[in-house]
Order: sequence, then C-alpha cells, then structure tokens
Amino acid sequence: MTEAHTQIPTDAVIVGLDGSERDATCLAWAAGAATRARKPLHLIHARETAAELGASDPAAVRGVAAAILYADDSVLEDAIASATEQWPDLTTTGSEPWGNPERVLVEASEGAHLVVVGSRRLSGLQRLLLGRSALAVAMHAKCPVVLLPDGARTDAEGPVVVGVDGSEHAQRAADRAFWIAGVRGTSVRVVICWYLEVVDGSVVTTPENPAWAQVEDKYRTIAENLLKPVRERYPDVPYEIAVRRGDAPQILTEESSAASLLVMGSRGRGGFRGMLLGSVTHKVIETAACPVMVIRQA
Repeated sequence: MTEAHTQIPTDAVIVGLDGSERDATCLAWAAGAATRARKPLHLIHARETAAELGASDPAAVRGVAAAILYADDSVLEDAIASATEQWPDLTTTGSEPWGNPERVLVEASEGAHLVVVGSRRLSGLQRLLLGRSALAVAMHAKCPVVLLPDGARTDAEGPVVVGVDGSEHAQRAADRAFWIAGVRGTSVRVVICWYLEVVDGSVVTTPENPAWAQVEDKYRTIAENLLKPVRERYPDVPYEIAVRRGDAPQILTEESSAASLLVMGSRGRGGFRGMLLGSVTHKVIETAACPVMVIRQA
C-alpha cells in the first residue's frame, strides 16, 4: 500500500530523501529494516525555502527563486513508485514538506521507530561538513538514527557490532543491538576498548606481561555486567565479547569492515553545546565501512 503526502504513521521507519544517488541505497536499507521489524515505511523529501537557505548560506538566496521554479517534484513520487514495485507488501507513505531538511527529520523522529539518512564523505578540512543533515539528525533525533556513509557496505551479512564502555547509554545501545540481531537471526559482537592502564605502578604495554590478562579480565567483566539485563531479555541471541587495546574510533572502524551494522550510544551534549556528538561517535561516523546506528542519550 502506498500513499503520498500523508501524516507520518506512528512507529514508522523514516528515510530522508535528497534527490541524490544515495536515495536508492537509503530506501533499500530502510525498506529492509521496516520489513524485518514489521513497521510502516515513510519517505520524506524536505524542500528548503529561501529563508532556510539564507540562514546557512546567504549566497544561495540569489538562485533560490529559479531553484523553486525548476525544482524536480518527482523525487518523492519516484521513490514511492520504486518502493511499491520492490516491496509491494510494505505499507509505504510519503510527505514533501517545506523546511530545513535536518529540522524536518528531527521533528519527524518524534514517535518514530528509526530514521535513515545518507551521509557524504568529504576530504581535508571539509570533513567538518560531513553530511550536514545526517550529523544534525543524529545529534538531535528523538529515536535511533542510521547513517549510511558513502561507500559503506549495506548488505545485512555479518554480526551486529556494538561499542560499549560500561555506561548507561552503552547499555541502551547493546539492548538495541541484541534486538536487531534477534530480528535478523544473526549474532552480536560486543567491543570494549582500553588504551592506558597502570597495574602495580607500571604501564601495561605488552601482551606478554601478566598484567595484560588482568586488565583484559577487568574490561571483560565490565562488559559482562553491562550485558546481564540485556541477555535476560534476549537469551537466544548469540554473542561474543572482544576486549581490544587501542584508539576506540580506529578499532570500531576496523570492526565495521565485517559488520552488517555498527551500533553506538552517544552521550551528546545539551543546551548551547547541543550540536555535539560524543567525539568517538563522530569520528567513527566519518570512517565506518558499514551503516552506523546512533542512539543518543535523551
């Protein structure tokens, strides 16, 4: 069933469209997630007004009138038609509101099951501009957000990897990872990292050092304690714990190469600093080789 320009269904999987080549990848991933979770799919193609464009790029206002006159109004309709053909049993709706894309998607995330957005990779100093809409949505959404970076593998093969650190937000991420793995019929790889530890006054640097095993046991115990309530809810989901030493963003990026999905919790920041994600989460989004799910602390 398909319908355009409707209200967003409750608990829907939402996919943000921007008219680029990434739309097909985002649509396919979101449709797969909606099918497995038995949720409705809602497509959003937000169109910026002159005021919205001027707020972020005053130079863009000069050409906005022409852009509106000659805008391609077929983006949403074409996407819905594609979804209808490929996933006929999926309930698909869509809307095309005027407004800043990130603001539209953040507002739509209220009551949603999931938001799926594409993210461009830019080089050099422009890395700070990585996926403006994608990052903004991940920073402020009221539900989990999946970012599909350019060039990332998007198949559902491989375990669901979740990065944990013993905190409450990491436990929420682990809970979601186990739920997804259960729906997909796959396993969870729980990754916990450490970098600098001192045992008996000495810095632990080599695996041959007996203190190395002591440190690894410590972090494994942290992960096991965090997983206790999660395992009670999902007793049939297989999992493994990987304790790894090194830079957390680099390790999680390495882990993403064989993962179907990388799940991360993010404390984020509130108030004036609300545009910040956790530094580890931000770095991993820039480099991950698979889709990244961000579960931000409310």
